Amino acid sequence: MKRSYISEIKDREFESFFFDKNNVSMSSYRVDPKTNLPLLYLKDNKKALWQKFEAIYPDGIKRTSFMTRLENGRYIYKQDLGGLYDICNEYCYEVFDTLINLVRSNVKQELRVLILK
Repeated sequence: MKRSYISEIKDREFESFFFDKNNVSMSSYRVDPKTNLPLLYLKDNKKALWQKFEAIYPDGIKRTSFMTRLENGRYIYKQDLGGLYDICNEYCYEVFDTLINLVRSNVKQELRVLILK
């Protein structure tokens, strides 16, 4: 069995990629229990992040190492929301603005109806 360790340069490339706010959102209240560092929420799916990383660092770590570090690290991707996270990510959370505006307009209409009665 042969093991190869990630060089310090490649390790810094990985870390700098995930310090970019275009790729992650840092939790302000949850921390990783192993490292006591804030959890990082991925803004894109793992495949898309890999493609971005590979484009920026073509000589960086390999795909398997990249995915393994995401699995075992402090990185969280919300796949359990049935696609909602992808939709919100794609539309920059404008979906919630639309929902809020719909609720506000319906509440105003209901109040007008109640006042007129």
